[in-house]
Amino acid sequence: MKLQAVVPGSWSSLPAISLLCAGLISGCADMEHVGWHLASSTKPALMQINGQRLEGDVQLRPDRTGAIRMAGEGSIASCAGSLRFTAVNSGAMDMRCSDGGMFDLRFALVNEVKGYAFGSYQDATVALTFGMEAPEAQAYLARASAKAAVGAAPVTP
Repeated sequence: MKLQAVVPGSWSSLPAISLLCAGLISGCADMEHVGWHLASSTKPALMQINGQRLEGDVQLRPDRTGAIRMAGEGSIASCAGSLRFTAVNSGAMDMRCSDGGMFDLRFALVNEVKGYAFGSYQDATVALTFGMEAPEAQAYLARASAKAAVGAAPVTP
């Protein structure tokens, strides 16, 4: 059996190899982007501000950051923000709303994908829950409403 040697002077496949390498490199960036989305956890969320309820979701990412998107009907049509962990199971949320309002919330996790947050906005208590079924979420939201009704300072985790 005779083996055929590769002749160094045959460069006819160089364009194909170049295209393959370029495709693999750009594919790695796309795979990282897809990987972040696959590894992220998006959970339903409820937020109550001054008697108005907004619904949306909270996305928790593996790098201990996340995103919040909320929408509602009323004086505040939408809010969006970001979150970052500042401890093992708690952190901060920065929110921006369609009415121009900006406020911070402190959150705490109940488990890996469930939590609650409290803060204040225009002298009102803000409450947010994520990853909870409606009855459980209502317990945290009612707590904020009760605090607002008696004029107490907001509770932070």
